[in-house]
Amino acid sequence: MKHSAIGRVLHRGKAWAIPRHTVRLLAAFSATLGFLWLLGQRLAHLNTAEVARAFADVPVANWALALIATAVSFWAIGRYDASLHRHIGTGVAPRKARHAGIAAIAFGQTLGLGIITGALVRWRMLPSLSLIQATKLSAAVTLSFLIGWSMVTAVTLLALPDAPLKMPALAACAGGSLVALLCLLQPRLRLFGRQIALPNIFTLGQILIFTLIDTTAAACALWLLCPPDIALPFAMLLPAYLLALGAGLVSGTPGGVGAFEMALLAALPTQPEADLIAGILAFRLAYYALPAVISACALLVPPRPDPRPKPPQRTAENAPAEAGLIHQNQFSILGIHDDCQMLTATTSHFTVTLLDAFGPKRMARIPAALYAVARARNRRPCLYKCGTRLAGAARRAGWRVAPVAAEAWLNPLTFTASGPDKSTLRRKLRKVEKSNLHICEITAIDWPTLTEIAQEWANDTGGERGFSMGRFGYSLLSTQRIFGAYSNGRLLAFVSFHHNGREWALDLMRHRRETPDGTNYALVAHALHVARDQGIARLSLAAAPRLPAWLRRLTRTGDGLCQFKSAFAPQWQPLYIAAPSLPALALASAEIYRAIHNPPPLPDPAPFWPE
Repeated sequence: MKHSAIGRVLHRGKAWAIPRHTVRLLAAFSATLGFLWLLGQRLAHLNTAEVARAFADVPVANWALALIATAVSFWAIGRYDASLHRHIGTGVAPRKARHAGIAAIAFGQTLGLGIITGALVRWRMLPSLSLIQATKLSAAVTLSFLIGWSMVTAVTLLALPDAPLKMPALAACAGGSLVALLCLLQPRLRLFGRQIALPNIFTLGQILIFTLIDTTAAACALWLLCPPDIALPFAMLLPAYLLALGAGLVSGTPGGVGAFEMALLAALPTQPEADLIAGILAFRLAYYALPAVISACALLVPPRPDPRPKPPQRTAENAPAEAGLIHQNQFSILGIHDDCQMLTATTSHFTVTLLDAFGPKRMARIPAALYAVARARNRRPCLYKCGTRLAGAARRAGWRVAPVAAEAWLNPLTFTASGPDKSTLRRKLRKVEKSNLHICEITAIDWPTLTEIAQEWANDTGGERGFSMGRFGYSLLSTQRIFGAYSNGRLLAFVSFHHNGREWALDLMRHRRETPDGTNYALVAHALHVARDQGIARLSLAAAPRLPAWLRRLTRTGDGLCQFKSAFAPQWQPLYIAAPSLPALALASAEIYRAIHNPPPLPDPAPFWPE
């Protein structure tokens, strides 16, 4: 069991460890008592009869309007929770996510220990979430609200001329701008050896908007519940309320009791204390007690079980050969509309589709359908390496389209090595013939040897690429056709192909340092012969970048891959990247580039191969 340092107390020379949650409870209880004592000292001179009179003076119409403002605030809270559900990808329906978020906040702000109580409420109301998932979600809600509150408070203090703390507000705005920049450019950080996932810029924008609505509506409820005699301008109350809310959050006491009142009284020193305390009491009744009671009633209703989850999506019969990437990378097969499907992956800001759609294709409907799918994940859509027809449909839908690559493909049934356009290929094959290499398909796979070759290749080339490119791993290679080059019984190089009953697609090419020149050419040529014998009419050599010269230099994309594929004189099919706007296209290109060159670790890193 983990224990905190402050939870160690000495008793008869022995160290006894107190669990962290017990320490938190004791700290919250002590803080509550301390703030209540300080508040009692501050209000010792206050006439309770005056407070009661001021409380009774609040008009009924103001109570009604305050309840409406409270409803608006909790509406924003529910949307806030649903936004994080979409970003994280919990799969919870938005309506259920909103209801659970409202109940969790209503309980958390009233009982204190918001992360713990919020996690328990969400766990109760969302059966599809484990307790760990609910706790992580509650922590994400708390942290992101603090970010949103700090930005809203800082902007409010700067915008209102009579508001205090201008310099701290300016510093908070600068810090918030840095957070927003990180959310845009580097949403995944590693600090102190731990991975931290920030919300993407779309989620952050929603957090700020819903935080603004939530806090403004709550301040409006407090303003409406202040007695009419107080004559307090809303522009004066709003910054005071935001600062008092922050004091209550930092204190950790249930509802910020004590700290909230003292901070509000300090921020409004010219207002009558009896009237302010009466307004705060009415506010706590309308904004804290009533929502908590309603949420308690909602918790008594047994949650409906979630529908049975769909089985994992398998490779569709009409999917391209490269759909084999679902065995390794973050790609999956997603239904777009009707029976139309596409290979999709998620980056920080985008739902990226790879290649063209398969199944019944209605090109005109795909861009709008993709936009809806991406927005359901708090992201934007991006088509990557799509063909001419789909790129045209995206352009007609108003998207920005740019050429990004070209796919080289051959027909093994008609392929020959003759012709002037294949002179380079013939020269490479003659070199391999002189080296006495033995080329064949690998059926009894020697995983340790393949691992050794792959690691040597990765060390020499700066590591493997990922995302739309396969990486060396058992889950992928066990589904592929593999061809190897042997010298005196020793494996020197191998290539692998995605495959189905209609086409093959080149994936991995790995070799040792001493591999003779032309070996990869010979391996692909042998695979072409095997594919021809099996009646395969299409073999893809995969895509090669087709970028402007300046961009090739910037991204360090060489021409070696194009030269290799051009030696087979293939057909070249242009491929495109598309996104709804020019900024989205630029950001999507940057995220795809980063995903390719900095892929996450594989779940089955070599070497671990089964015997």
